[in-house]
Amino acid sequence: MGSSSFDPTNAVRFDLPQGRVHAGGDGERLLLVPTSAIDDIALSAPAEAVEALGRALGTAIGRRAKARLGDASSAPMEAFVTQLAGEVALAGVGVLGVERWGRALVVLVEGSPLNGSLLAPLIGAAVEAASGRGVACTLLSRDEHVARLFVGGDGGVGRVRDWIASGMPWADALARLQGGGA
Repeated sequence: MGSSSFDPTNAVRFDLPQGRVHAGGDGERLLLVPTSAIDDIALSAPAEAVEALGRALGTAIGRRAKARLGDASSAPMEAFVTQLAGEVALAGVGVLGVERWGRALVVLVEGSPLNGSLLAPLIGAAVEAASGRGVACTLLSRDEHVARLFVGGDGGVGRVRDWIASGMPWADALARLQGGGA
């Protein structure tokens, strides 16, 4: 079972003579990219390409978290969140935390340089890769400090996304999803 603390020792290694950056125990090669370049892509590329980029980034983050956890299905929620949050921070995505809204899982990302169109598929793919379970994700809210994202099954996430698009506040949409009216 994984640890509930995050040890960043050797999580990122710089091989300056070879001009390479590696992450994780498997030595996955990384490329350090300015966020302005990512923003340019997210604003100009088709939505499908932005989603694919977000999912690719998130999958790599989730795989590294899973490697730290071992068997994610037996890991306590605290250990799961700690390892995923550590990998998200190492990637420069921001500070990850979670909130429980009844049975709904809301992921908070503070200080992220990424916009919501990239952040939602990234977080969804990271949770999916780390947990080994299929999930969907949608952006609930975003301001200059924090993004809130709902992670759940395809059906529930789709309903919440539709309710928000129709003008329902996200907290009401989560309550409605759980049979709380609105």
